[in-house]
Amino acid sequence: MSRPREESIGVRATKFLVMRTLARLHECDRETLLRNIDSTDLEIHDVLREMISNDEVEASPSQKSSGKGKAMFALTLNGWVEYMTALGSVYELPE
Repeated sequence: MSRPREESIGVRATKFLVMRTLARLHECDRETLLRNIDSTDLEIHDVLREMISNDEVEASPSQKSSGKGKAMFALTLNGWVEYMTALGSVYELPE
């Protein structure tokens, strides 16, 4: 019974890490996210797909570099709002 809750927490943590990385780098590809986040390729793919569907991340068309196309990802305005809200809840001080 606790499995879905644990998975939910893991997805939220991965989403926060993706948002933080995109906020720091402004734009990056999935390989860069993998290098900066301790997560699997599938988890990052799922988080990016969810964030794109929620209009929190935009994917630019693939760019050819060394013969391989790479999609670049960046936070949208909605993504920045979500990130700032999550960041505020992390550093919220008790009254």
